[in-house]
Amino acid sequence: MAKLFPILAYIKGKKCVVIGGGTVAERKIKTLLKYGADITLISPEISNNLKEIIKKGKIKYIKTDYKKENIKDAFLVIAATSNEKLNAQITKDAQFLVNCVSGQSNLDTNGLLYNVPAILHKGDLTIAVSTEFPALSKIIRDEISKLYGREFALYLKYLKKLRKEIQKTIPDIKRRQTIFRKIASKKIVSILKHYGFKETKKEIEKIIDEV
Repeated sequence: MAKLFPILAYIKGKKCVVIGGGTVAERKIKTLLKYGADITLISPEISNNLKEIIKKGKIKYIKTDYKKENIKDAFLVIAATSNEKLNAQITKDAQFLVNCVSGQSNLDTNGLLYNVPAILHKGDLTIAVSTEFPALSKIIRDEISKLYGREFALYLKYLKKLRKEIQKTIPDIKRRQTIFRKIASKKIVSILKHYGFKETKKEIEKIIDEV
């Protein structure tokens, strides 16, 4: 597999088209829904689970065989059919981001190929793990998850709130930058891991008073 450039994309409200009506399409759609995508499903036949998602009004559905015009102006396209030749054609037709479930080796496209990594979310923390073997990516993700638990999520939530307050109340840019470096340092992360969020918050408040 060629080296992939890692990127996190904001897809809320963006037109995303999924072609395919089986379990793989289901999984892809459930992931896209978490990020607020505007999803259209294209397939002549779909699973019962997909029917339930459509019934709830979460996605649009066009009951048809794939046609090139189905993906016109799509920000993101997912070729999730069981037909490898059709997936390759969809990939070739796509103009922007495209994911092909048949694999990405030797695929021709006018768009930008991407793969879906194993994703870890802990509050405002997002970690994506990618290898040539999805099962291995998930193992690595789960190992990382043990290192960054609930306390880390609380810390990030607090930092986000604190940053806004500091930007409003401290006009001196150099002082702000010094505070930001110290409250997001290895020392603070070490305190968080060993003593928890409550002690970390005390240390951060101390830093702000002293700087």
